[in-house]
Amino acid sequence: MPSVLTLTMKDFKKLSIIKVTDYRCNTMAVEALKIIREGEEDGRKLLEEAKASVADILNEAEQEVKRLKEKAREDEKSIASEISAKYVQEGKKEAVAIMKTADTEVEKLKSAAEANLEGAVNVALEKILGVR
Repeated sequence: MPSVLTLTMKDFKKLSIIKVTDYRCNTMAVEALKIIREGEEDGRKLLEEAKASVADILNEAEQEVKRLKEKAREDEKSIASEISAKYVQEGKKEAVAIMKTADTEVEKLKSAAEANLEGAVNVALEKILGVR
């Protein structure tokens, strides 16, 4: 904190520039001292108010940072959930497509097996009966 300047009439008399010789000058010096003290007091008050204002601003800024961080965490979770749900849906669609392809392939193999079954049974019977 800045030091408070305190001057007395004795200090003014010591200065070679100022010579207090009569009552009128003496009164002016007292008034000047009062004005200086009032200025110092006003400056001190303004400094205290500024410090308090800075502390309030810093506190508000810290609260805003905390709020923004929390919102970012919430947004991150929300986005992660959306992305996860999107890929789950895509996975389900892909699984359905794979199952359709697999079912089609099974049907083809089944048809081929059924078509070859009669011929295979005939060949097996011919071998058993010794016809061939």
